[in-house]
Amino acid sequence: MPVAPIRDLVNTSRDQSPAQDPDGHIGKLPTIGRKRTRTGCLNCRRKRRKCDETKPQCEGCQARREPCEWGVRLSFRPENAQSMDVEHPSMRQAAAVNGQLQSFQIVDITPEVIRDYVDETASPERLIDHGGSRRKAARGGSVRAQVDDSWRDTERNGETNTPRLLSKTTNSPMVDSNIIPPNDLDFLSPQFSDSVFEDGIFLPGSHFQELHTQLRSRIFDTARSTIPSRFGTPDLVEQPHTDLHVDDDDESRRLAHLSPEQEYILWDNYINEVASWVDKFDTDRHFELVLPMLAKSHAHLKYAIFALSARQMERKEKKLDYSCSLALYQHAIHLLSPLLHKRTTEVLASCMVLCVLEMLSCSPKAWRRHLDGCAALIQALNISGTCGGLEQALFWCFARMDICGALISSETTLIPMHHWIGGTDMAADVSLLVTQGTSDAYANHVIYLCGRVVELLCACGKWEQKNGRVKDYAHAVDYTTAWSGLFELVENWYENRPEPMKALITIPSSGQTPDKPFPTVFFGNPAATSGNQMYHTAALLMLKYRPAHVPFAKKPHSMLWHARHICAISISNAHHGCWTNSTQPLWIAGQQMSHPSEHRAILEIYERIETETGWATKWRADDLREFWGDLEE
Repeated sequence: MPVAPIRDLVNTSRDQSPAQDPDGHIGKLPTIGRKRTRTGCLNCRRKRRKCDETKPQCEGCQARREPCEWGVRLSFRPENAQSMDVEHPSMRQAAAVNGQLQSFQIVDITPEVIRDYVDETASPERLIDHGGSRRKAARGGSVRAQVDDSWRDTERNGETNTPRLLSKTTNSPMVDSNIIPPNDLDFLSPQFSDSVFEDGIFLPGSHFQELHTQLRSRIFDTARSTIPSRFGTPDLVEQPHTDLHVDDDDESRRLAHLSPEQEYILWDNYINEVASWVDKFDTDRHFELVLPMLAKSHAHLKYAIFALSARQMERKEKKLDYSCSLALYQHAIHLLSPLLHKRTTEVLASCMVLCVLEMLSCSPKAWRRHLDGCAALIQALNISGTCGGLEQALFWCFARMDICGALISSETTLIPMHHWIGGTDMAADVSLLVTQGTSDAYANHVIYLCGRVVELLCACGKWEQKNGRVKDYAHAVDYTTAWSGLFELVENWYENRPEPMKALITIPSSGQTPDKPFPTVFFGNPAATSGNQMYHTAALLMLKYRPAHVPFAKKPHSMLWHARHICAISISNAHHGCWTNSTQPLWIAGQQMSHPSEHRAILEIYERIETETGWATKWRADDLREFWGDLEE
């Protein structure tokens, strides 16, 4: 949890000892002056402002002309948590209504209540501002009722296009933020960005948000567990789905009513579209070739893949009805949750696929809140960027999302950089990546360097850390020395590129013309496309925060040169996987552009990316319009 500012701490006398009660327990220290209270209005607590506690409206809210809301202070203790095991006979009972078998769901809303009093996020009843209009967010129950009604209407009409979900009980253990070890703070997202109330389809009170909270809590519990991450006896390993869980597949079809034709559509879209997004740096194509084979014997992975494929289709087709992906998302979590404690590669793969779904569906400025669970699990399993096989592919898939989230929020990566490779220092990490000798490893190499750039800018105060999450970097070396060493590694990456990482053809731009403001730079593989774009992004950021009077052995390219190449790469190469990683680089590059023709070209490629892939880009296009102002020809 964030540390309170020094000015809010209670002054205590240095020569006073802690007070003890008759049982010997240490009580509160004697204080001097005004005590800090935790009973202010919800609005002041959420903003971390001092509240005078005047009711019905405090002076702070009156001065800011904001609604003043009050709530009941609650206390949650893990020892008081009561739950019924999912295997209990009463949880398996079903009632017959009108001759049809019905299932019921017991919903644990404790996470929703705790968010108001611990994490200080918005309650489901709070007013939300969407484009200047205000409306009340729907309660979780209302959203579920609406979705259930839509499924019932679909079934009543004899339609089978949309999967219908009959929910089962999900036993969700709570995560007490007060018992998180200090090193776990690296996993936690910041205290929520300004866009938290508009978190895509993960709005507070929505079923998507509730499911995400349950899965995230379970992942953190799994990551904290002392159970070995790899089991030594075959008795504890999940048996093939076809041998031990034959009936479970029938139950899965009953819960999410997928016909063979619907499964075919989802598989086809995943293999030919979505898998290429995450396999762009992977010559072995683990997400396309390996995960589908594992999904045959692991139902949680199959339904995670189906949920991601369905959500991408909904986004691309701009469907307002997302009940299909919601049903599959919930069923994937239902199947996955009981297996998290096994901490197998297949479990991590399902978590990663669901994480990609959330990146596709949530507000980009809230990415870190959807990434921190996987970051905790990856570190608990001791997976790094050089471990090989499927686990290495999963790591680099997460690393690219982690970098994008860090660039968006101007914060360090959720997985600390010294855990990425496993070398003794940066030079050793780079050496391990270079010795792998493949084009995908060389592309991962520049992702690693981007992470180091972000780390340096945050460590030395070049980026303002949001919400006061500034760590103690007193041990950091001199900025000029660190900058020079890192910039040399970044430039060496570009100079020493193997042939597969170089452009197949480069056509200079014909000048500042409306139809061709940028050059053409075409690459033959997605690793080269995205890798080179990330190099230009890293170099541009380094030059933007270059120390004064730093010496160069060779004069570097200008910031504008790098910015123009970032734009040229996205416009010249239409690989959808590379496009999904280009949203933030285009934003960074777009801030260097001044000509209206350049502005139009960038806005057009943003629009094309969202239209053809479903990946959200409009938010960054709007940010650039605001940054540019009213520049016209």
